[in-house]
Amino acid sequence: MDTEKPEGQERRLARALWRRRVPIGITSAAAVGLALLAVGPVGAETANKSEAAAQSQHSQPKKPRTLPAPPQVRGLDFLLGTFTCDYAPPPGSKPATMTMTTKRAMGGHYYYTDATMQPGDVVGRATFGWDPVAKKFINQYHDNWGSSANYAAGPWKDGHLVFTGRLSQVVKPSPTGETTGVPIDLRDDYQVVNKNHFTNEQRMTFSDGTVLTGSYDCRRK
Repeated sequence: MDTEKPEGQERRLARALWRRRVPIGITSAAAVGLALLAVGPVGAETANKSEAAAQSQHSQPKKPRTLPAPPQVRGLDFLLGTFTCDYAPPPGSKPATMTMTTKRAMGGHYYYTDATMQPGDVVGRATFGWDPVAKKFINQYHDNWGSSANYAAGPWKDGHLVFTGRLSQVVKPSPTGETTGVPIDLRDDYQVVNKNHFTNEQRMTFSDGTVLTGSYDCRRK
């Protein structure tokens, strides 16, 4: 005859159920742990790869987007190369010889012309380009005497490319940085004879209305 009290039976049944649940609980925990161990490294590796890829993207400098040179600037190709130019001055002045070399710069957006004029040891640079807003060719000039100028030209017309602008011409260079000069309105009319030969008919207008003309005959060296 079972004389065990009901509460004792309940405790015994509870212990039996607990003994059965413990292995299941441990196994489940172990399985989850193993799953975490298995997934953890893979997830970490994936995260590490993503982080490394992101760092690689940030560490590698992005190449700047290159804007192509405007097609209009190719209208200045006749200047490219090295030329010897014989200058026929206005009456009463002495002839001169200019040697000039023009190269593309800044990815072809601009053309730089370096020139030396003899006699006088004048060394100058002209920067040619295309103004996309005004839709004109531009030319900025300066030399070792201190002269400077800005010119502009419309598109080629009937075989002529005409630059006009104001030149601040130094009369006598001075190491003091102060000297005398004259403003001159210049008109340069370029004409291409062939790929190795071009001319420039130049007209100079002074503030008193005096007009003088000269010309450059330039042939490829």
